[in-house]
Amino acid sequence: MINRREFLAASAVTGLSLLSPSLRNRVEAADARKLRITGIDWDQVLVPYQAFNRQALFRYHGLSLQLRTIFQVRTNSDLVGLGESWGAASMTDAEVASYVGTSPFEWLGARKDLSLNMALYDLMGKSLGLPSWRLIGPKVRDRIPVAAWTVSRSPEDLAEEVRQAAGRGYRWLKYHIDEVHNVIDQTRAMQRVAPKGFRVQLDFNANAEYRDISPILKELGRFPVIGRIEDPIQTGDRDGYRKLIAESDIELLIHHGPVNYLVDKACDGYMAGHAPIGHAIKVAGVSEESGLPFMLQQAGGQINQAFLAHEVAVFGGATIDHVNLAHLWTDDVTTSRAKVTGGTIAVPRGPGLGVALDPAKLEKYKTAPRPGYRPFLIKIVYRGGPTIIVRHDPNKAGCTDNLRFLGRLLKGKVPGDKIPGPVPGYANAVTSEFLDRKNCGDFDRLWQATARGAVVTGD
Repeated sequence: MINRREFLAASAVTGLSLLSPSLRNRVEAADARKLRITGIDWDQVLVPYQAFNRQALFRYHGLSLQLRTIFQVRTNSDLVGLGESWGAASMTDAEVASYVGTSPFEWLGARKDLSLNMALYDLMGKSLGLPSWRLIGPKVRDRIPVAAWTVSRSPEDLAEEVRQAAGRGYRWLKYHIDEVHNVIDQTRAMQRVAPKGFRVQLDFNANAEYRDISPILKELGRFPVIGRIEDPIQTGDRDGYRKLIAESDIELLIHHGPVNYLVDKACDGYMAGHAPIGHAIKVAGVSEESGLPFMLQQAGGQINQAFLAHEVAVFGGATIDHVNLAHLWTDDVTTSRAKVTGGTIAVPRGPGLGVALDPAKLEKYKTAPRPGYRPFLIKIVYRGGPTIIVRHDPNKAGCTDNLRFLGRLLKGKVPGDKIPGPVPGYANAVTSEFLDRKNCGDFDRLWQATARGAVVTGD
């Protein structure tokens, strides 16, 4: 048995030491053949959302969620590696130069650039004629558990999200709760329609205190549909985490916190969000030693999801349903799409990532017109008052997550930034809806009125 300090040092080791001796010899021989990176190209693509919630997704997060960036890493051979990033990403000349002239094999276990990790493991696998998981470790599973994802919506709309996710083969749905909805009302609606065995993971945004969240978790514990809670309280409150674990039968995960929460048994599981392969390997090692599970969250499409599958194929502790956004779009830039069956997808067969680019679709979606902002309003209604009507433009810098937090949504829009109504929280008697010209006959007047800030009535 090694001590904790020795284990954490060993778990941080990446690169060739992860591979079996025979495979390490093949890697070293391949590297000696001088496969070198000659350039990196990238294209930002806009693929249509699925129809039923596309407006909600766009109004909640704007263009930043819908756009993706496809990377192609070129070499001095005919091999090209595919990678993908969520959002409109790019690289500086200096960043590109740091890769050009190097071998893909120099980046085994890299601690940066998840989107480039995908492309480089794709190249390495292709050059060896092996699936990418072989470059990470021994395979432990052929299928990986996956979860659908959405944004916080009205109780009725979230019931529809559950129906849609279950109909697409998922058994889990994740979303961030927010301060303009009541999470108990949402849960009650989802419980009514959830198929047997379907579960929801609620992300609490890591912004609350134990005393506020403890009673909410006790109430949520009445609903079988609630399977996991992510970041229930502020990350620094380890004692609060331990109290919640003792009180609640709901699995509690930490995302925005250090991986040693697993070692200290201050959580029931860990999320590594958008983690470069080197960090994911470290988390996998800590998970195995602690005996607690973990999950990966890597937002993107089919290329991104394929790399996720190759990682999870070898990480024994990666048993929590992994979040990817591939289901949100009606199409992709690849020639195939993974099918979700029984809440799982198959690990792609190699070589490399096991997915191929469709050049026609890449051209189609990189030139697709970008939708512009169309005026709408948020109407927030507290039982017994007040009612707040305010604008929200998620495309403005720093505003993409504003609907989660009233303080952000109303900043600069109410006198002194004083938030009307009760203290913001997740279980207030509150409902909210989007207003536009189609559902609000008084929209033009309200739009003009909100130009000066939020309109507050009944307070």
